Amino acid sequence: MPKLSVIVPFYNVRRFAPDAVRSLRANARPDFEFVIVDDHSDDGTAAVLERAAEDLSGVASVRHVRRDRNGGIAAARNTGLDAARGEFLTFLDGDDWLAPGYLPELVAAAERLDCDFVRTDHVRVTDRARTVRRVPVGLRDEVLNPRDAILPADRTTSVDYVFAWAGVYRRRLLERGCCTSPRGCTPPRTGRGHGSCTARRSRSPW
Repeated sequence: MPKLSVIVPFYNVRRFAPDAVRSLRANARPDFEFVIVDDHSDDGTAAVLERAAEDLSGVASVRHVRRDRNGGIAAARNTGLDAARGEFLTFLDGDDWLAPGYLPELVAAAERLDCDFVRTDHVRVTDRARTVRRVPVGLRDEVLNPRDAILPADRTTSVDYVFAWAGVYRRRLLERGCCTSPRGCTPPRTGRGHGSCTARRSRSPW
């Protein structure tokens, strides 16, 4: 079983896909799995992904899935989850990228703290501007009761931080039905750079 599966849906992002692929390569380990999902692109993205799958296969396990029809980001992520085999799961959008070494650090944090999922801050990039967006819970590198991260209801909490790719999840959450996205759900966009479920323990971002 791979240590980590990274589900990456792509749809008509030929311009940005190479950056996403390069960032995956900069995070690769032999025990990582990259699940590349082409959501029926028609702009040349498919050709980019074919080359990427071949290139990445030298540094990690790669699963390349092409959907028969475009279904949207939620359906593409679910397709990736169906194919994923990792002990841990995370996401990356096809027009985003990861900092080098981010994925190994993310997995190490989840293992060290023995928690069900980890949430992280992220950087929003628009043109030349870069803005750090932080998880509403201010604690860092601590294990939390999930309820402490979503209450009280009259304040901004982690419930309002709806980014599937801003963290990592143990497979047991998927097996409990906690990681799939509702069909037709389109999350908010944050530029280049997700339900309710009970988890045993969560971890605040660093």
